[in-house]
Amino acid sequence: MTTPQLDRRRARSATAGASAAKAREAVTDLDNRLRTNADLGRQQAQALRNAEAEAKRLKRALKTQKRDRDRLTKARRKAVTRAKKASAKSAETDAKYDKAVLAELIRREKERDQQAASTPAGAVAPAPSVAPAPSVAPAPSAIAVAPAPASPAPAATIPATAPASAAPAEPAAESDAEPITQPITPPAGTSRTRGSGTRSAATKALDSAAGAAAGRPAASRTRKATAEPAATPRNTRRTTGR
Repeated sequence: MTTPQLDRRRARSATAGASAAKAREAVTDLDNRLRTNADLGRQQAQALRNAEAEAKRLKRALKTQKRDRDRLTKARRKAVTRAKKASAKSAETDAKYDKAVLAELIRREKERDQQAASTPAGAVAPAPSVAPAPSVAPAPSAIAVAPAPASPAPAATIPATAPASAAPAEPAAESDAEPITQPITPPAGTSRTRGSGTRSAATKALDSAAGAAAGRPAASRTRKATAEPAATPRNTRRTTGR
């Protein structure tokens, strides 16, 4: 073969080699792009699966929230109903209590009015209780404590006609045997010592007067009552302790 033929064949072989190298580079590039695409597809598929799972979870969450909302709504309606019933019952109970209190007040007022009506208009309220005063021994009358004469005078010495002033002396003589039973309250200024001495003196005088009254006749008592009118004030002062 001549040299030009060899050169042409060498040129065609070089051109074919360059074309084959370009083809291999194109294949390699395509392989790289395919791997990248596959990786991206797998990632997107995973993201889709994740998104679907999240969507399902969100759907379930929505359903759960819907059920909870429905349940809470029903519970709220029931609670509102119960609250209204409780308020009505409380108001009814308060009304009953108010009526009971009013009835009790009316009953008490009626009882008070009835008691006021049944009480007489001129009735006096009972006086407050006062501590009883210390008891004092009853003192005999002035005539009862008069000293009896040592020896009674004979009946012949008594005048036949008594003066007019001696007429009312008979009741006083009769009271010689009957001492006064009502207690005589000593004055406020009398001391206890003086009062006790007066009571003992009055008791002795009463005993002596009773013995004298039992031993002498009525005439002598009358004579004594008419003969000694001045002894009465003296004995009165001794008896009362003045």
